[in-house]
Amino acid sequence: MQVSIKWLKDYVEIDEPAEKIADRLTMAGVPVERIVRADEGLEKVITGRIEKITPHPDSDHLLVCQLNMGSAELTQIVTGASNVREGHIVPVATVGAVLPDGKKISKGKLRGIPSNGMMCSAGELAIDTEGLPDEQVNGIYILPSDTPVGVPAAQVLGLDDVILEFELTANRADCFSVIGIAREVAALTGKSLR
Repeated sequence: MQVSIKWLKDYVEIDEPAEKIADRLTMAGVPVERIVRADEGLEKVITGRIEKITPHPDSDHLLVCQLNMGSAELTQIVTGASNVREGHIVPVATVGAVLPDGKKISKGKLRGIPSNGMMCSAGELAIDTEGLPDEQVNGIYILPSDTPVGVPAAQVLGLDDVILEFELTANRADCFSVIGIAREVAALTGKSLR
């Protein structure tokens, strides 16, 4: 069973790191098998607004984009995606990022034009693509227009969370739900269950 720390916080106040909560639960007979960060691979992915798009001088299918990523200088990224427009806010893997699929992002040149990062599709971010239009699954993932620029994409996507994985046995059926785990956390930390 998997339980999100954010979800637990809906039921009980948690002001300790997930690791400490996991240790307390394990010692109380509710073994936490694994702690998983939901933003794994997204640490260096931030939001950016496309300020300017120009055609690549040596390609009829590449675009040169200038992005505002929350700093004074614009960042140039070359893309082959056809679904981007000026004003779009997109997730950007910055130089040094290692995406969930293991792809490493580095500075490069595409047909002689420098590119300093990569705008990402939903698939490249390993987020659930069910219900998304095909162009956002295979093309660049377009974020809502009111999304702040220069913030971690994981925060915007709701992935700034920690997941506790349990291997529960039948004798702890009281913990087979989020409320059951929250009740246990409340008892172990002295907090009230909401």
